[in-house]
Amino acid sequence: MRKYLHKICVSVLLPIIFAGVVVFSFGGKNKAAGGVTVNLSFNEASAQTGDIVTMDVTFSAFPSITRFGPIEIGYDGEALEFSSIEIGEDLDGFALEYERPEGEALIRFQAVNDAEEEAILQGASDKEKASATEATEKDVPVFSSESEVVVARLKFRVTDQARGEVKAWLGTISGLRDNALENVVAGSGTGASLIVQAMVSSDATLSELTVGSFDLDPAFDPGIFNYSVTVSKNTTDVAVNGIAYNVKSTVTVEGGSDLQIGLNTVMVKVVAEDGEAVNVYTIDIYRTDWLLVEGIQLTDNNGAVYDFAQLPETLTIPANFYQSSCMVDGKEVPCFRKDGVLSVLIYAAPQEGEADLYVYNQETDTMRLYEPGKMILRSSLILTVADKPDTVMVPEGFTPTKITYGSTEIDGYVSKDGSTKIAYLKSEDGTARFYVIDSAEKDFYPYRAPSTNRNLFLYLFIICASIAVAEALIIGILFYRRRIAYRRQVKPRRV
Repeated sequence: MRKYLHKICVSVLLPIIFAGVVVFSFGGKNKAAGGVTVNLSFNEASAQTGDIVTMDVTFSAFPSITRFGPIEIGYDGEALEFSSIEIGEDLDGFALEYERPEGEALIRFQAVNDAEEEAILQGASDKEKASATEATEKDVPVFSSESEVVVARLKFRVTDQARGEVKAWLGTISGLRDNALENVVAGSGTGASLIVQAMVSSDATLSELTVGSFDLDPAFDPGIFNYSVTVSKNTTDVAVNGIAYNVKSTVTVEGGSDLQIGLNTVMVKVVAEDGEAVNVYTIDIYRTDWLLVEGIQLTDNNGAVYDFAQLPETLTIPANFYQSSCMVDGKEVPCFRKDGVLSVLIYAAPQEGEADLYVYNQETDTMRLYEPGKMILRSSLILTVADKPDTVMVPEGFTPTKITYGSTEIDGYVSKDGSTKIAYLKSEDGTARFYVIDSAEKDFYPYRAPSTNRNLFLYLFIICASIAVAEALIIGILFYRRRIAYRRQVKPRRV
């Protein structure tokens, strides 16, 4: 009976033990050649915008791996800007290659130890050649580790748009092979994340400071905090504008309006984003009791230089003109304007002459002496009587006459029938030509001589029309006579 039981136990236990050995051996082999988990981690738990951060790519183990990849890593492209990638410190002899697909926030890299793989292949070949009785010594050292290994290290710059939690994640993982030239199974582990804290700026400087169109003394520099400006008597308000380097800084302007004669102080206060750093720019504005700032000159389009002069109390200004100001070389000067008229009147003196009132066109830089008896004005134009050159012919049929326009009488020409009056005038841009003067309507416009071509075309049209009418009459007559002749023909009768 005992012998029988012993046989039964042996027959049952042996298969169980054998199966356990097989399972254990296969399990051990899979664990040795597989079970690698790939993880991502940032070396920094938090960062600020503009910082460089480092991310490690790690394998949970490194079972004599000779190559791996491609491995894909995705990241937040708006928050992170890729900088560089390098192989892990322990992977001596591995050559790393990577690529960045255009338009994607993705890094794809791979690495291989060509020397080890070549040595392994050479060792296998030598082993086949060796005698079966000879021992084969393995002299190819392959790096192996059962603990975590950094296989790659990536660096990113945190962009200015980054806020809160920033992430990176694993994509495709493939191509792992060991020194037995067998594939190693690998799986995706944890991704990486860090907290980005927006950097608060302490910059409280200006990038630009202006006081209307006036020049600052000295010229603006972010590191200079005191300036001065001189304005004329008729300037009571100036537009002070300051622009901070950091758009999140606060700029406050105190002053600049209701300027008094003498010294006026304007304060431009800049508070940094952090609320602690503060800079104050001071502008001393001197409002003179003169209408003109001294030392201002104007050069016209012919190169003539004029010095602005103070307005005398006896100066007579044309009707509908009012006192104003205009800018010359960044400085304010007094002038007189008329609504709708481009040119202005200024009081200036040529370098070799007396001061007088001039008509100045700011677009063309033309200067002409204002002559009350030789100028006529419309709501949008000033014309001056000009001397007609000998090369310019008076239109045929016109004779000299005096033309009255409002209260101004000028020399001009009148047609034979007296219906058209013209004068040779110069416009604001300096161009001279004949203008038709309509005294009744108080208007004027460029004169255009009647076109002879138009009369010629009229004559040709009349001739052609007459020929067409004559041809139509002839055709009608011929048709009528033909019809009469047809009716008079004798027609045969039937019997």
